[in-house]
Amino acid sequence: MGAEPDVLVGGIDREEILPETLAAAFLARAATVRARKGQLLIAEGSTADDVYLIVGGRLQISMFAANGRETILRDMGPGRLVGEMSAISAMPRSASVTAVEDSSLGMLSGAGFRAFMQEEPGAGYWMAVQLAARVRNLTEKARDLATLPVSARLQSELLRLALERPVDGDRCVIAPLPTHMELAARIGTHREAVTRELRLLHQEGIVGQQGRTLEIRSLERLRAALRRHAQ
Repeated sequence: MGAEPDVLVGGIDREEILPETLAAAFLARAATVRARKGQLLIAEGSTADDVYLIVGGRLQISMFAANGRETILRDMGPGRLVGEMSAISAMPRSASVTAVEDSSLGMLSGAGFRAFMQEEPGAGYWMAVQLAARVRNLTEKARDLATLPVSARLQSELLRLALERPVDGDRCVIAPLPTHMELAARIGTHREAVTRELRLLHQEGIVGQQGRTLEIRSLERLRAALRRHAQ
C-alpha cells in the first residue's frame, strides 16, 4: 500500500496555536501563572477544570496505565491551550500535565473559558477545528502503534519533534533531546529499542548525537526511511 509521509507523522499542526486576536482576548480575562520545571500542573483523574494558555516554556502531556507504565503523549509550547477538554466536557482530567521548562501561563477557570468560547467571535469555530484535528491525530497514532515497527515509530516521532523547531534547509537540531526512556514512553516501546534504532540511524548518517543534542542531518532521508514502511 502507499501513503504520503506526512500521514505517518501525527500530532503536530501549526494551526493548533491560538490565533493572535483570540490569544489576546484570552489573556485579557486570565490570571498569570508560573510553573517551575518539573511542577505537576494537572493531575490525571482530577476534577479541576482550569484552562491554560502557554505564553512561554513547554509542558508535557502524559498518561499512566493500570500497571503504572507512563506514556508520554506530546510536548506543547507557546500558543497552545491545555486543559480545555475538561472545561468543555465536565469530565475528570484525562491526562497529566507537567512543566518540562520554567513556564509562564494564562489561566481561566472552566466557567471563564466557557464564557470566552461563547462571547469571543470565532473562538467556538476554532475550537471545533482543533477537536476534529485531535481526533484525527489520535486515530493516526493508534494506527501507528498497532501497525508500524519501532523503527518507523521513532522516525515519525523525530520528524514530529523536528517540526516544532527551526529547520536549516534539510537539517534540524533537536535540543534538548528527550531521554531514551522518554522517547520510549512516547512511542510505546522500551529504552533499549530506542537506543538501538538511534544507533542504526547514526550508522546510516541520518542523525548525529552529542549528549542531549540530536542533529537530523537529512530530513529528506529520514522521511524516505519512514516512507519505506508504508510501501
